[in-house]
Amino acid sequence: MDKTTAIYEKLKGRMSHEEFLVLVEQKEKLMGDLADRESAAMLVACDLGVNNDEMKIDKVTSDISNVTVIGKVITCSDVRTFARDDGSAGSVANLTIADDTGSIRVVLWDQAADLVKVGEIGFKDSIQVSGFVKEGRNGLEISIGRGGSVDKVALNEEIQVRIEPYKISEIHSGMSDIHIVGKVLEISDIRTFQRKDATTGRVRNITLGDATGKIRVTVWDDKIDKLDQIALNDNIEIAGAYARENTFSNQVEINTGFNTSIRKSNIVVEYEEKITPIADIVPNESYSVSGYITGLDEIKEFQRKDGVTGRVVNIHISDDTGRIRTSLWDNQTDIISEIDIGTKLMITDCYAKPGWNNEVELSVGERSTITVLK
Repeated sequence: MDKTTAIYEKLKGRMSHEEFLVLVEQKEKLMGDLADRESAAMLVACDLGVNNDEMKIDKVTSDISNVTVIGKVITCSDVRTFARDDGSAGSVANLTIADDTGSIRVVLWDQAADLVKVGEIGFKDSIQVSGFVKEGRNGLEISIGRGGSVDKVALNEEIQVRIEPYKISEIHSGMSDIHIVGKVLEISDIRTFQRKDATTGRVRNITLGDATGKIRVTVWDDKIDKLDQIALNDNIEIAGAYARENTFSNQVEINTGFNTSIRKSNIVVEYEEKITPIADIVPNESYSVSGYITGLDEIKEFQRKDGVTGRVVNIHISDDTGRIRTSLWDNQTDIISEIDIGTKLMITDCYAKPGWNNEVELSVGERSTITVLK
């Protein structure tokens, strides 16, 4: 079920699905480029007064349509006006609110945005917001339209805002304004790409680790320059980032945005690679393994659909618990000249999948690292 249909489920009994879609299309035209179909559906539901469920910020996920949260305003933008397709004027403002569990972006439209314009809502205010959750450019956000609400609240106790960095194990898809400290385990080369508008973009990946795990960080464009003075094993601090699931690897990754900061940290970070016994490996998960080579095939070349020549070699790795077939792809095959039967290896970030006769095997691609152990 797509998100638009899921939103309609909240309105069953009030109107038909076709009537709902007509309202969504009208809202899309009204908002112009400022709202996609999902956002328009959320605003329609808000206009119709769909009830929300109150929760802590860290419990807000993309699976939940509408929520009510209470938090303190920690960032507040100016109000921006725009012209709709029908010629009428609209307004929008962005907030970040936080509680003791985390923070989230809040987008205020029209009358809700006017509260910022007149100074009714501002920096450090404690507010209650009710609206629809959507995946924004920089993580999850709560959208407040006519059917939503934003109110200043008087609380018996001051809202305690989380200030300590997140542990890597706490990061989940949809989080925004992430603050994290970690040890640099890997730094990739800079890659360039062409955008739809013909401009050239840059991207670079680093891997961070702490005592709870490790995570890939994707750094975009000008933020890459912040990595010039950073080396392997440095401890760094990242603030103002967001997390999304990589659709290729199915792993949660951190992404940098316009407001992200990256700098070296004096905080000591402990990290130790988690090695999984071969007997415990199951398909469709990423692992780091260590063992001796007990089988070694010849490198084979093959032609991909795009005409590019690829390379693959199969080896077998054994530890005290079992033996597993492991495929090394493309540049990872270069290590064949350094290894032989009996060589001990550590392979990090390889991916397990069903192989021949439904036996589990490991795939070692560009994101994996192979280390020869003495």
